[in-house]
Amino acid sequence: MKFNYRDKIIAGVLLAIVILLVGFFVPVKNMNNQNKTDKKTLADKQAIKTEYEGKIAKIPSIQESIKSIYAEADEATKVFVPLDEISNQIKVDNYMQKYADECKIKISNLELGSSVVAPLDYYYSSAQNTFADLRNQADINGNLKKEYAESVAESTALSQRAKEQVIKTQYALKVTGTKQNIWKYLDAMKKFDKAVVINSVNMTDPSFGAHAAEDAGVQLPESKDGEEVSVTAGENRTIKNTSDAQIIMTLYSVIRMEEPDVELK
Repeated sequence: MKFNYRDKIIAGVLLAIVILLVGFFVPVKNMNNQNKTDKKTLADKQAIKTEYEGKIAKIPSIQESIKSIYAEADEATKVFVPLDEISNQIKVDNYMQKYADECKIKISNLELGSSVVAPLDYYYSSAQNTFADLRNQADINGNLKKEYAESVAESTALSQRAKEQVIKTQYALKVTGTKQNIWKYLDAMKKFDKAVVINSVNMTDPSFGAHAAEDAGVQLPESKDGEEVSVTAGENRTIKNTSDAQIIMTLYSVIRMEEPDVELK
């Protein structure tokens, strides 16, 4: 089949139109596909942006919560002896001497032990369910078991509670005074607003001279308001209404937490 000149011109024009159409529609199709991809990416990014904006909006309340928790924890640590003082014998002696002066007793010896890390024990009664079998037999309605569980609930909770680590230092002092004044001194320790436990008190003369005076056939004068009195019993012997007391106590301390930096940089 032969094409004349006119057919060739028409075929050329059609070919040119096809080429133009292909050249136009292919980029448009590619641009359309890219547009769909970009829209999906934009939607994903927008979702991420919304998520982060939500997190950022929560930051002020989180900051306040952290500060509040820190303030509560810091307040709780104030009951403990400051770490820089618990191993300083002069500082500790100043605490003790204040109460000794108030109660008119003499401190003759002071010893501060080494500071160690140890668990902080809780005071609770270790209840043993001795009559469990009998209680179970009588517990027709299930009330007895419930009542027993409630009665030991606090002790049970404390026994299962994790023990926190604290710094403790044992402190020993020897004091001399009358019975009333030593008792006043021990009672005054309640005013000590730091974490301290009196472990033991040993009296050299629990009778505060009464037995010695009786054995010597003499009588101690009456003591008013815990004042020190004495009586002569033979040559070069004086009996007083005083006694030495060895007091062992434990002081507790912790390392204070740094204030958290919650400000945005």
